[in-house]
Amino acid sequence: MIQQTHTIHLGSHVLDLVKLPEAAQQELVTFYEFLVFKYQGQADRTRPNKQRILSQIFREAEGTLPEPYTFDREALHER
Repeated sequence: MIQQTHTIHLGSHVLDLVKLPEAAQQELVTFYEFLVFKYQGQADRTRPNKQRILSQIFREAEGTLPEPYTFDREALHER
C-alpha cells in the first residue's frame, strides 16, 4: 500500500494539507498559481544593481564600441 504525504515544509513551518477540506485545498492551489504568476517577472528586479546597469549599457550600445575607441593589445596584456 502506498501512502501519500500532503505536508509542505517551508523553513520551520510544516503545512499539513490533509487538515483542510477539499475546497480549501483547491483555493490554496489557485492562490499559489496566482502568486507564481504575480512574481514571475520580478526575477529581473532582484538582480544586483551593477549587473542590471551593465546589461542596460550593453543593450544600448548594441555590442558596438564608440568611434574614437582603439584596441591596444600590448596595453591589455601588460601586468
